[in-house]
Amino acid sequence: MAAAADYIAEHYPSDLRMADLALHCHVSVRTLQNLFHAHCGEPPLRALRRYRLQQLHRSIADRPWTPLRQLYRSCGLTGSIADRDLFLEIYGLTMREHQDGCRVKIAAFPATPLASTAPKADLQRFLSKAA
Repeated sequence: MAAAADYIAEHYPSDLRMADLALHCHVSVRTLQNLFHAHCGEPPLRALRRYRLQQLHRSIADRPWTPLRQLYRSCGLTGSIADRDLFLEIYGLTMREHQDGCRVKIAAFPATPLASTAPKADLQRFLSKAA
């Protein structure tokens, strides 16, 4: 799972295919799916989508004035209904509500920098807490 986590952290904004991830980890696609189900309780593509949404959440907080469409692309997302529904499920608010809240926070406290962490920093913890 460490090899998969590293690969995902480096390639999440690109068009990541499960066959490429499996090849990088030296396992079959089916074995990769079984590993993700065992460690995360979900298929690899759903775990990848959740990770991309986590990065989107951070990107919105860091750059709330950037258009959402541009932030979607930078995180490897399309802004689909599935993306929006999962973001709402995870964070309890829509992407637009999160963006508006971050804009208000910056307007109210302009000198307060928002915290940001590197995408690779907590991917192992993210994958292990997925279940």
